[in-house]
Amino acid sequence: MQQPSVLIIDDSEIERYILSHQLKKIGVSEIMQQTNGTSGLEFLKNHSQNLQQYGASFPPAIIILDVNMPIMDGFEFLQKFAELKTQVDLDICQILMYSGSDDPQEKARALQYDFVKGFLIKGESSTEELKIEIGIT
Repeated sequence: MQQPSVLIIDDSEIERYILSHQLKKIGVSEIMQQTNGTSGLEFLKNHSQNLQQYGASFPPAIIILDVNMPIMDGFEFLQKFAELKTQVDLDICQILMYSGSDDPQEKARALQYDFVKGFLIKGESSTEELKIEIGIT
């Protein structure tokens, strides 16, 4: 079974590194990265260009999205992503929110979107939990 491709959107280079390491450890080979919500949306909008570069790995099956970022935070991204899905075929994409907070209101707010698959807490999410959330058996 082919592992899903993953796009990490996080402003922290350290968090992107940690997630990339965990993802490689569980067998994900195609890992894309963006540093904020705006660049993440632009990346997804460049559908034809990315299809050429990434082939069947684009669009990513999983987007790991940081909640708190400058320029455009995770919740602003979710709103814009919902709009973008009506213009570009991104139905395969499911989002895992990635937050330093375990605030139940933040989690409930994120899970209102049908394309948000789960909510991971920074520093508390193990490689095994990541594997389960992504759906790797």
